[in-house]
Amino acid sequence: MKKFIPLIADALLAGVCVFLLFFTLVRYYFSTAAGLAAGITAGLAAGAGTFFYIRAKQKKTLELSACKAGAEKLAVHLSLTGNHEAAALIAACTGGKAAGSFAESDDKLFYACFTPEPATRNELIPLIRAESAKQKVFACCTATPACADFAAAMNIEIMGADGVYELFERAEKLPEKYLWEGKKRTKFLTLVRSRFTKRLCLPTFWSGAALLFFSYFTYYPIYYITAGSLLLALCAAAAIFGKKKGT
Repeated sequence: MKKFIPLIADALLAGVCVFLLFFTLVRYYFSTAAGLAAGITAGLAAGAGTFFYIRAKQKKTLELSACKAGAEKLAVHLSLTGNHEAAALIAACTGGKAAGSFAESDDKLFYACFTPEPATRNELIPLIRAESAKQKVFACCTATPACADFAAAMNIEIMGADGVYELFERAEKLPEKYLWEGKKRTKFLTLVRSRFTKRLCLPTFWSGAALLFFSYFTYYPIYYITAGSLLLALCAAAAIFGKKKGT
């Protein structure tokens, strides 16, 4: 639901702006009724158009993020399974055969070299030495710029994590269970504790004290007193239990 709040807000803002523009112009030249009709029609159209346009962009961004996360998980998974198993999976995706770290399809010779760190020029040597008239493909998680330049000079195609993920996805060979499920999300309480430091003391103290001071001059002092008291309590808690910066 959180992702729809800014989307709806942007759509409403666009609709209101267009409504005011059309209402003002049409009312000035014609009548109030005509201005209202034109403003409402144009505002609704602008709001709906804005909503679906931004929604489409959000969907595309989410899909790209999901593919990137999936590619990262698959790359680490293949690193953990080993290059022989990775080559066998590539062969299964391309309908070819595998031998060691090599997989061969009808028109390509793949060399699987999946490591957590970017591949270097040294990892290209076995593929360069392999005798084959087919297009050579270096399948890896990622490669260093020097490795990429060396591969281009040797007419070798580099298939990184994104390309490997697309290959597995097209062939419907993505693992049902990954050996690595991605980065763990930081728990909310852990995040709160990490921000609960003694640096909170001064800001919360002055804010709380100011609210209590202004409670003497307002018609609704209870709200100022409540909020100010909570801030001062937070200040005291931070002074007693908060961690020092860098600890």
